[in-house]
Amino acid sequence: MNHIILGGLILFTYLALSTSVTLYNCIWGIVLTAIILRLIPSKRRPVKVSHLPRAFLAMLIYMVILIWNVLVGGFQVARLALDPRMPLKPGVVAVKPDCDHELGQALSAHAISLSPGELLIGTDESGMMYIHSLEIDQTEKVAQKEQKYRRYLLDLIFG
Repeated sequence: MNHIILGGLILFTYLALSTSVTLYNCIWGIVLTAIILRLIPSKRRPVKVSHLPRAFLAMLIYMVILIWNVLVGGFQVARLALDPRMPLKPGVVAVKPDCDHELGQALSAHAISLSPGELLIGTDESGMMYIHSLEIDQTEKVAQKEQKYRRYLLDLIFG
């Protein structure tokens, strides 16, 4: 029953965002909804209501840190681009996330992909992330600092 409600919400959202309710678009929406529902695991962990305030606080902290890092990174990239000498030191940096939890690794990848001047190229099976950066030295410093924030957030979420 939950999958039917979730599927209806996904289909409704798709149709609302596509702003086209043609037969072809409805069929395509049903196919995409079926694919999305197959990707969602059927076995979920129960949510403890007592953890919701801590999780919400962790999400707010993560969002503030992420917005701050994006703004600072944007100014740094603009400074590098506008400098007539173009003091770029591009390259690929390997960063090992210090947590084994999938959520921590996903948060790391998310933060890196949103940071101006950095691009997550890929990860390997050990969790090592390969990041292309316009300024290698800055990326290594920021990656070490952000790992501390993610560790704090994971401790806050999972206790």
